Amino acid sequence: MAGNATLALRLGAMICGASLGLVYLSLLVWTARDISARSRDGLVRLAAVLLVLLLNVVGLAVYVLLRPTETLAERYERELIEEVLAREVTGRARPAARLQDQNEAYRAPAGSRTGHSAP
Repeated sequence: MAGNATLALRLGAMICGASLGLVYLSLLVWTARDISARSRDGLVRLAAVLLVLLLNVVGLAVYVLLRPTETLAERYERELIEEVLAREVTGRARPAARLQDQNEAYRAPAGSRTGHSAP
């Protein structure tokens, strides 16, 4: 009976150890994927993974506090939107002025464009 209890304890410890190992591995994989989405710098990527590798959950907490706030895709999208908005703001005055000139040309009497007087 004592042998069965020790076998059960060993089996339970192995299952708990394997579960913790999988959680630890998943933290490393998540960190690597997250920093890859946020930075192109290889040294920063390596430092983030090493931080979590060496300091476990504490390293993950430090990484989450220090990581860039937005992903590369989010930054690219934001920059595109800013560029489009900047073009709209700077480019609106000219097309609007051209449109106003065209509208005035349409409102002018027919004879005034050709130099003839209207009957």
